[in-house]
Amino acid sequence: MKKLLPLFFVAGSLVTWAKIAYYAPVPPPPAIEEKRGLPPEPADVWIDGYWGYEGGRHVWHAGHWEKPPRPKAQYHKPYWNRKGSQYAFHEGHWK
Repeated sequence: MKKLLPLFFVAGSLVTWAKIAYYAPVPPPPAIEEKRGLPPEPADVWIDGYWGYEGGRHVWHAGHWEKPPRPKAQYHKPYWNRKGSQYAFHEGHWK
């Protein structure tokens, strides 16, 4: 078992999780449909807009085109989920 323990920690460190950025007392409104248009560069990826929570209210952050940080990187979009009586916002991230 001792030989497997270091391998377990190495494997676990390769996993990335969407961290909780903050909580809100109410759920976000439905997402807003946005027009994407054409990407500025062929490799650019569309990042959907999302609802954040600032100053005691939900605020829309518009979608945009973004260049991936490295080849084959995938964007995992932000999301909300209920945690008890609050709603947790998980940040989007490249993986």
